[in-house]
Formats: sequence, structure tokens, C-alpha cells
Amino acid sequence: MSIKIDDKLIEHLSTLSRLNVSNKEKLKNDLQEIIGYFEILSEVDTEGLEPMYTPIEDVAKLRDNVPQRFDNIEGIAANFPDKVDKLIKVPGIYG
Repeated sequence: MSIKIDDKLIEHLSTLSRLNVSNKEKLKNDLQEIIGYFEILSEVDTEGLEPMYTPIEDVAKLRDNVPQRFDNIEGIAANFPDKVDKLIKVPGIYG
């Protein structure tokens, strides 16, 4: 089953992602090429293979959960363009 990438799909995806697409033809070609690779992968015989949830088999080594003092608050705040006193100002999530 081949997915057809057309102008309607590109418009729908750009609306969902809230992106302005300047070169729709290049995006269509790139997406069609990506879909082509997935179609090749779907032809691989995986019968009898156990699913892998991660390619890394080692258990993650976590550090001890010990509180540490951090004194460079001004250094972090200096990286933000909008500040109010000691608070940083970030864009809202609603409109």
C-alpha cells in the first residue's frame, strides 16, 4: 500500500504542525522518499523475531538521588531575553 503525498496532504500537515511551508514540491518529494523507505522495511520478513523495545540492552545507570546546591541562577537567567525581577518570562501556551 503506497501513500500518495499530494498538495492536500501537505496543506493538512502544515496546518496541523502550524508551519509555513515555502517549498511544497521539495517537501512532497522528501516525504514520498521517506515513505518509500518504510515500504522497503515493511517487506522484511520478521516472522519468529521477538519485538525490541529498545536497541540498548544495558540497564541505565542512574546517579544517586542526592540534592546538590546550584548557585548560578543569574547565569541561567541571563540566557533569557525577557525577565521580571528574578523570574524569567516565557511565551504562554494558550494563544
